Amino acid sequence: MIEQDIYSNLSVIPIGIDGHQWHSAEQYYQAEKFTDAAIIDKIKACENPYLCAALGQTRNYPLRADWEQVKVATMERAIRARFKQHPEMAERLKSSTGRLYDHMAADDFWGIGADGRGENTTGSILMRIRDELNQG
Repeated sequence: MIEQDIYSNLSVIPIGIDGHQWHSAEQYYQAEKFTDAAIIDKIKACENPYLCAALGQTRNYPLRADWEQVKVATMERAIRARFKQHPEMAERLKSSTGRLYDHMAADDFWGIGADGRGENTTGSILMRIRDELNQG
């Protein structure tokens, strides 16, 4: 595997969830937004996480009714799968220190935003998983 940023949901780091192989956490996350098979199939066929993210921004298909309630848990499931399925990455995460964040997430919710004051939701998930791994 090409060296990827283990903290980024846009990195091509394969994960298996619910019997399907995803090339990235981003691909899984974007597919989970929808119930319409047409857009889900497009996202599953998409080979680039950035294109998957763009497909997920379409509003030609309605979002799941509960999306706002489940989106963080959905991303956390994908991130957990990444570290569970790639033990070498889990070891790197365990040995990390300080504040973590998705270096590629420039938005204010998942990342730190352009001004560094974003919610850093991805970072919070990463640090929670790191703490759990270090507790054994």
